[in-house]
Amino acid sequence: MSGYLNYNIGMDITLRQQQILISLLSAASSLSDLLSKPTFSEVTERTLQRDLSLLESRGFIERQGKARAVTYNITSNGRLNIFLSNEALEKIFADENRPKVLYDFSRLDALRLNSLFTDPEHLELVKNNDIYYQKLVTAPKDIIKRERERITIELSWKSSQIEGNTYTLLETESLLKQNIPAKGKTEEETIMLLNHKKALEFSEQHKEFFKSKLTKSAIIDLHRILSEGIIDMGIRERLVGITGSVYRPLDNKFQVEEELGRLCNVVNGKDDIFEKALIAFTYICYLQPFNDGNKRTARILANAILFANDSFPLSLRAVDVNTYKLAILAYYELGILGNAKQIFLDQAEFAAENYAI
Repeated sequence: MSGYLNYNIGMDITLRQQQILISLLSAASSLSDLLSKPTFSEVTERTLQRDLSLLESRGFIERQGKARAVTYNITSNGRLNIFLSNEALEKIFADENRPKVLYDFSRLDALRLNSLFTDPEHLELVKNNDIYYQKLVTAPKDIIKRERERITIELSWKSSQIEGNTYTLLETESLLKQNIPAKGKTEEETIMLLNHKKALEFSEQHKEFFKSKLTKSAIIDLHRILSEGIIDMGIRERLVGITGSVYRPLDNKFQVEEELGRLCNVVNGKDDIFEKALIAFTYICYLQPFNDGNKRTARILANAILFANDSFPLSLRAVDVNTYKLAILAYYELGILGNAKQIFLDQAEFAAENYAI
């Protein structure tokens, strides 16, 4: 179990309870199975039983069987509350023979029915968001304009870098502010960055599309802007493979469209802006409604929702690319949301400390 945990934002379950959830990731286990693991070698049966009862009451695990045949299985809600270190995820994903994972229709229900941030996490988000917002409302208009331009540059650069774009941050600034393409870069790289700027400007000009009721057409419009001149547009009509992953998305166009509609309903049913943005940030990647450009659409959509509600941006400037990719992969294959949440929480703190100052 060493190397699995380094979660530093307050969760309302204990480290030992988190370790129980991780132990149940691979297979259902009995109480005796858990007690036999080195992780719990110094834990009494009564203590472990009390932990299992609490996790069951929270809906994080479910019990199967009776008497001595009782086993415990992790639920979708339980998976939402796990965080694994990069080291642990890399070890899991290094196994080339791991079984294929198909699209799970129940995940949207899990997102709809459960609170995605614990109380301590939500308090942290609100605190950092208030710091960011107070800076904005007290800043002169020229500062607000400058900061919005800065966020556009940094987000466009980082989002494109995640896609393999080789523009530097300074080269991106020259392109987006002065329309000067960098030497030695491909036309596709240049267009990708310009499309990010256009998509962010679109979200700024049409806040109403992202403030209250998200629609499939708004998501498709964002993707169209991000795709123009470099990738295919529109809802995909065939199966897509994901490099480095055994996850297989839906291959039926009608099901994809239906799930995209369900996704909008789940987002619209949430009262919390941070939950809305987190769902957009992860689930567009998971659903893969387009042939390409899904992750960049998810990143811009999450920011559009936050911006429309005067919240902090997810510029991702300080996020390690590998950390981001592992977080998305963790949700693809394991249904784990904790790593994406950590990025979200870190970005709220980064925005409070670095923007509008």
